[in-house]
Amino acid sequence: MKKILTGITAIFILSAASSCSSQKPQTASEQQLSEKEVVGTITAIENGKDGYMATLTDKKGQNAIVTISIVNLQKSGGTFKRYAVGDVIRAKGNFWKDDAGIVHITAQDVRQVN
Repeated sequence: MKKILTGITAIFILSAASSCSSQKPQTASEQQLSEKEVVGTITAIENGKDGYMATLTDKKGQNAIVTISIVNLQKSGGTFKRYAVGDVIRAKGNFWKDDAGIVHITAQDVRQVN
C-alpha cells in the first residue's frame, strides 16, 4: 500500500512539474501583429489603474478598443491626456485582434482630431 501511494505521489508531482514548465503556444489573436493607426469617435470609456480603455467607432461603423496608458505613452514619448465620450481622436500603436475580430490597440501616440 505504501509503494502504491508513493508511486501515485511521484506521478502527480512529475505531471504537475511538467505542466508548469510547458508553454502554451500563442494563437494569432494573442500575438502583437504590427503597428496600426485608427481614427474614430470615442463611444465608451472604461477607467483603469494607470489610464483607460476607449472604444472608438470609425466612419465605417467599425469598433476598435484603444488602451490609453500613462506608462505606455511615456515609454514611446507620447503625452497622456484624458479624453471624453464624443471626442474624435487618432491613436497609433501595436495592435491585435480578438476572436470576435475587434481590433485592440496599445496606444503609443494619441491626438485629438479637430
